[in-house]
Amino acid sequence: MDFRDCRSMKVTLVPHCALNQNARLAACAELPCAVAELVQGLMDRGIGVVQMPCPELMLIGLDREHVQIRSALESRPARAALRQMARDLVYQVVEYQKCGVKVLGVLGKNGSPSCGVEMTWRAEYGPGSGAFIEELQADLKDQGVNVPVVGMVDGQPQAALDVVDGWLQAAG
Repeated sequence: MDFRDCRSMKVTLVPHCALNQNARLAACAELPCAVAELVQGLMDRGIGVVQMPCPELMLIGLDREHVQIRSALESRPARAALRQMARDLVYQVVEYQKCGVKVLGVLGKNGSPSCGVEMTWRAEYGPGSGAFIEELQADLKDQGVNVPVVGMVDGQPQAALDVVDGWLQAAG
């Protein structure tokens, strides 16, 4: 099948909350609805957006203010669910790649107990990856898929776009 029609043949995976701040923990939304500058910047660059699932919303729910989120994500059933979410996402990546779509990379959400890449929240904010990103990176590796995974911060969309610009240059 030839997928070379008017589509850009480029996608980036983006954290759920970058496209929907309503999924964020109470009192943690940084913007009214989405990281508009990021979304517009990706569109301006001709990059399709793959919205990753929100593991916290899917496993704990929206009202998770009084939950130790990282602890909840570390339970055996939660880890199994995170692994399945990661497998489903990696399946999409592989399907895109098989059909010639360039998967430029994955933007995680630094500070998130689930989607942090360089920084996460355990008992406090600090270095490390979130529980979902750990599973995602493990499955990417297991499947032999090499795509960069970099954390972003909602309040710094230009920094995320600078990362994406580097991915674009590397992709040619």
